[in-house]
Amino acid sequence: METPFTPTPQDVERYRKLRALTADLNEQIMKAIPRRALDEVGEALGMRRDGILVFDSMDMMSVLVDCCLYDWFQNGKNVVQRYAEAHPPKPGTDEGYLLQACLQAKYRMLVVQSAVAGAGLYCQDVLNNEGLFLMDVALSQSAESGKAALATRTLPLGEYWMTSGAGLPINSKKTALDALAQIAGGKPQLLKGPGSVALLIVRTCLAAGAADHVSYANLAAKPEKSHRRPRS
Repeated sequence: METPFTPTPQDVERYRKLRALTADLNEQIMKAIPRRALDEVGEALGMRRDGILVFDSMDMMSVLVDCCLYDWFQNGKNVVQRYAEAHPPKPGTDEGYLLQACLQAKYRMLVVQSAVAGAGLYCQDVLNNEGLFLMDVALSQSAESGKAALATRTLPLGEYWMTSGAGLPINSKKTALDALAQIAGGKPQLLKGPGSVALLIVRTCLAAGAADHVSYANLAAKPEKSHRRPRS
């Protein structure tokens, strides 16, 4: 039987460093997102209305960008893959290691099994039928074992994974079952390409009200809900 991964303080420190680099890397890759991708992915997620991108909260812009980076394909490649080809990192650097992790990103539907305070969560991925340790300090302090579930993209970092930074809560069992049923039933693709499954899950979560429960700046405290609807 495989021994479960047990995070050490060194693992957490390494994660913190890579998490900070992820923000910088995403900022660079974002510059390569075509306007067409924003419009088409926004339409697929139900964020584009009357030709305008409408966000129920500013956090939803992060969700849109994440899907544009990984789920919008042109000539068989997504934005991250094309960026990696055009900007090969120096071998042996943390930036290179992180970019390789981005190229192996996997979208998941995670049910929290237990938490390691100050480190992360042991989760079961019901989409890919596998267990993993998700390194996330904030979620380790807020997610309830056996109750919390989230849809998120994950990046492999050795023995554990971290999110790409734009997860969504699955706020009911029905939401998860609806998404899985649509996938199993061969629901028509929202966009052509391998990213269609992730887009379907994101759209299902948003339709179930996931945007009302998201705050990436501070997961422990939910900000006041704004009545304004940001537009782009």
